[in-house]
Amino acid sequence: MTDMNDTELEGRVAVVAGGSKGTGLATARRLRQAGAQVVTIARTAPEEGDALYVQGDLGTAEGVATAAAEVTARVGAPDVLVHIVGGSDSPAGGFAALDDPLWSRELALNLLSAVRLDRALLPAMVARGSGAVVHVTSIQRRMPLHDSTLAYAAAKAALTTYSKGPPTRWPRPAYGSTRSPRASSAPTEPSNCWPAGCGREASPGRPPSTT
Repeated sequence: MTDMNDTELEGRVAVVAGGSKGTGLATARRLRQAGAQVVTIARTAPEEGDALYVQGDLGTAEGVATAAAEVTARVGAPDVLVHIVGGSDSPAGGFAALDDPLWSRELALNLLSAVRLDRALLPAMVARGSGAVVHVTSIQRRMPLHDSTLAYAAAKAALTTYSKGPPTRWPRPAYGSTRSPRASSAPTEPSNCWPAGCGREASPGRPPSTT
């Protein structure tokens, strides 16, 4: 995450979906350090105390709707929305081991959770004319682990493509850009960015759950 001073987000509200541990927890912590009021959405409570925690399973349509309604009731329209939810429990065995229920779960968690949360929270941000949205994808969108996380990789590739759509309907008050971290010396590239927000790639490897 780009360096921020301790008051850069003073008075702003940030929602971190999948912010209970790992990258999500670190993101929520950094946003708070920059002065933001942070709301964490996750299935389990954050590993460190967070007064603004909304319990929700974002891998289901009902879970997203319930969580979004609670966020809106507690803080209104957020200024920053960071979607870090992701993970995979696919077995080894490649494409032949992936049945329809597993594909549905992987797509629901790694793609549709972001689509549904955007649909619930973005209209109020668009109406206000300001905000930032971040979708965290994965380097596996381009370099999938075919034997173990093919469905996850396909979902993250789809999330990257989906992220190109909402900016076409945004009033576009500002833009930002970022470069994705890599575990190798391969050159980095800018990711998709919405007004003042960016889609970042996670590092390669089997994805840990951030829900």
